[in-house]
Amino acid sequence: MTATTLITGGTYLLELSSGYDGEAFYLDESVLNGPDVLDGNGVDFVDITPVVQNMRISRGRHKPLDVFGPGTMSVSISVPKTNRDYDPLNTASPYYNTLTEQPGLAPLRPIRLSRNGEYLFTGVVTTYNQTYSLDGLTSYNIFAADNTYVLSQGSLPSTATSSQTSSARITAVLSAAAFTGSTSLTASPTATLGAYTIPSGTNVNAYLNRIQKAEQGRIFCSRANVLTAQPRIGTTLAAPTVTFDDTNTATPYDVILVEFDQQSVINNANITIESGGVLQNASDATSISQYFTQTEAITDSLLSSDAQAATLASYLLYPNPKPRFTSVSTTFASLTDAQKTALAPIEIGQTVEITKTFTSGTPLSVQQSLSVEGIDHNIDMASGHRMTLWTSATIVLNQFILNDEQFGVMSTTNALG
Repeated sequence: MTATTLITGGTYLLELSSGYDGEAFYLDESVLNGPDVLDGNGVDFVDITPVVQNMRISRGRHKPLDVFGPGTMSVSISVPKTNRDYDPLNTASPYYNTLTEQPGLAPLRPIRLSRNGEYLFTGVVTTYNQTYSLDGLTSYNIFAADNTYVLSQGSLPSTATSSQTSSARITAVLSAAAFTGSTSLTASPTATLGAYTIPSGTNVNAYLNRIQKAEQGRIFCSRANVLTAQPRIGTTLAAPTVTFDDTNTATPYDVILVEFDQQSVINNANITIESGGVLQNASDATSISQYFTQTEAITDSLLSSDAQAATLASYLLYPNPKPRFTSVSTTFASLTDAQKTALAPIEIGQTVEITKTFTSGTPLSVQQSLSVEGIDHNIDMASGHRMTLWTSATIVLNQFILNDEQFGVMSTTNALG
């Protein structure tokens, strides 16, 4: 494959599967002793980077209490009307499968985008639209989604479960759904789920979202389309993957968003487990007197006990809103090659550090450590690559080190690990 270099961004390769293996041997079609082999060499991918104008990727979520939807990518391409290689109506296209009499480039074909060999998105095509125009150009709009979309299209048979961790329940659900994709599940989940039978016809992704609500971690597909589950969000020992500032000593940014509104306030939480549970409530009277009652309620939690429900209710309380850097944006044109290489493959759940300086007021500098909740890419082949990270609050702990002057002190910021 021949990748395309974007001067301010790097080397990009957008590959779309043709849906068949051009090297495979087919009875009555291939020539004995010819170049084709019995098992082929895998599904063919077509490099469509040279005809791309724009690519947009959106993965994750913007707010910590939002559910994770499918990661998506949209691609805009335009070619002269004389180029019908990508036209699904063209049976003479080099990507047309003459064996099945189907277009090679079509919906539900795998698609993947990489930068300098690192995948930024992997998924399947959901829509492949074509527009003929009298101006001499044919335009294509390709929309794609990751395996979260695939799971949202499936349903489960009636499935009995046992009392198990959230990660074990995810494994059971994926097995019942006959999911064949790759997974990366946390080894130390917080929640234990009850032995509740899953009704026949339950949407797979909707049930995974219920697991996520019980765990209050993250369930999403990585940039390589690996279904990933992370434990309850809280403190972390992970050092920042990328450090941003506005003093030219770290990765520069050009926009920071601070969302400071009532929607983040939760001063009353009600949790009831699915079967036979007693409502568990946690509230903050001082916050209610100031911000009125702001309730988060889960009436069918998959948690296994009232005690766990009570713990979750307390965890969900966020009685006093605090201003924080909700998102940070930067353009690759302003970054060094090393900064681009560190930022481009950043993943949901990793940590960033952002510093904003001021010329007046107090303090003159604000530094925040934050977890990445969502990632947006806008790659325009004319103007360059732009990224936005959406964040949530976190506390970064230091690894406790015996006899170390700084890290050998038991404190709120040093931890045994």
